Amino acid sequence: MADAQLLTNPVRTYAWGSHTVLPRLLGATVPSAEPWAEIWIGAHPFDSSQLPDGRSLADVEPDLPYLVKLLAADVPLSIQVHPDRAQALAGYAAEDARRIPRDAVERSYKDTNHKPELLVALTRAEALCGFRSPDEILALAGRWGSARFSALVTALASGQAEALRSTFASLVTVDSVDRMALIEDVVTVASEVAADHRSPDQLTAAWVLRLTELYPGDPGVVAPLLLRLVVLEPGEGIFVGAGVLHSYLHGAGVEVQASSDNVLRAGFTSKKIDIPELLRLIVCDAGPAPVVSPRAIAAGIDAYDVPVDDFALWRVRPLGRPITVRAAGPCIVVCVEGEVEVGGVTLAPGSAAYLPGASRNVAVAGRGTCFLTARGTGIRAD
Repeated sequence: MADAQLLTNPVRTYAWGSHTVLPRLLGATVPSAEPWAEIWIGAHPFDSSQLPDGRSLADVEPDLPYLVKLLAADVPLSIQVHPDRAQALAGYAAEDARRIPRDAVERSYKDTNHKPELLVALTRAEALCGFRSPDEILALAGRWGSARFSALVTALASGQAEALRSTFASLVTVDSVDRMALIEDVVTVASEVAADHRSPDQLTAAWVLRLTELYPGDPGVVAPLLLRLVVLEPGEGIFVGAGVLHSYLHGAGVEVQASSDNVLRAGFTSKKIDIPELLRLIVCDAGPAPVVSPRAIAAGIDAYDVPVDDFALWRVRPLGRPITVRAAGPCIVVCVEGEVEVGGVTLAPGSAAYLPGASRNVAVAGRGTCFLTARGTGIRAD
């Protein structure tokens, strides 16, 4: 097996990031001058990791199908969806035809790939992900007694999932006067619900109030009443497929995704918002929240099962005893706790290594926790 190579990884500073979580993980100055939102670990051409000899990983592994991130959110990310492969290809071509520069802020499709993603929590994390069922939304409306919200969700009485699209469209396209009246009505009720410790909607109401403080007047502050509110404990994951409306609200985690930066946004952002395109892409399947629990496959190895072949993710905890994983294709290993050794490289929290080559055994030693990412086929624990 080829030796591992320590990576130097770019830090992305966005307004929603944390001044403490990622800098503390890497042993940097706390608080940081700017909010550290994401550390990109991979070969995406927009911000590639660097090898010790100064080469870009994008030049060495131009076809690496996945991107690993360390993510920390102090405030919510935008409400957004990602396209599937066919939609990404068509959208990219259409924006090229309109001669929109590929690095322009008004561009939605930055590449031709889809962007399924898995976020595994390192701290308690909260997110909005996918629609509640029509019956659940109507029941919530009945409990809250907000006349304007009840009027917004009237179409859901049909029981048809497709009515979720028209309901969300009504929310994000309502004129400013009616939007402010709706928000005021919902916030009034939310203040009462948030103070009621017996209410099943207390956390939902708390997020309505928090979002109102952060994004006053944004129709997205009503979104917690339409979307599933998911709470992740450390080690739990959430999988987001194409067309799933979502927003990571708070918390830190390891995110693995197909190597893409295609995002269509609807709110909570100063970046480009493209409501018509987002409405075209969203899926209205109101199934259960896509929580992914770690599945123990051997001592010290947990798998996260996802329905895509772009990536596979394992949590490895050697605890002083070497553990071997059979991996397909090039791998990235990122340490999040303690100290681990892989391919002759010692990793501290926040550091990552790249292992080139085809299928082989990857031995992880030390005392700590790391996440190993490889291609989504042919990976198993020995």
